[in-house]
Amino acid sequence: MDYDAKRAALIEKYRPTNQPAGSAPVATGGVDHLALICSDIAQTIEFYTEVVGMTINKIVPNRDEPSSTHIFMDMGGGNYLAFFDFPKKGPAKTERGVGSMHHLALKGTSEQYANAIAKLRERGIAHDVHGNETKGSVYFRDPDDILLEITTGY
Repeated sequence: MDYDAKRAALIEKYRPTNQPAGSAPVATGGVDHLALICSDIAQTIEFYTEVVGMTINKIVPNRDEPSSTHIFMDMGGGNYLAFFDFPKKGPAKTERGVGSMHHLALKGTSEQYANAIAKLRERGIAHDVHGNETKGSVYFRDPDDILLEITTGY
């Protein structure tokens, strides 16, 4: 398959605007929250508050499963990252495939980006820097192996 030709056909048909996010009218008001699944809610809260620097906004029962807890964390920009645990389902991991998420990219200033790298190093968390110490992207994984990125947007 000629993947370059496939991409060129998509560009021709859909004509990306290359406008900055939020500059063109769209059919929604943006992201309210992303909802992911974790194996251990306390471990997830600790990682995202202490390593990533988010704050907890809400902790509630999951409406669909009484044993499950639903948390919301402020990830900046008026957006929330939510997690569910499903204690009765066990720790089985999902496999990457259609419908799954590849990674979560979070915006950061140069200072936030540098602080993230320092915190990852301090805690001995494996990470991969694309760029330099003040500009670029840093990739790392949470306790459930979810791939995260903090980027300055180059």
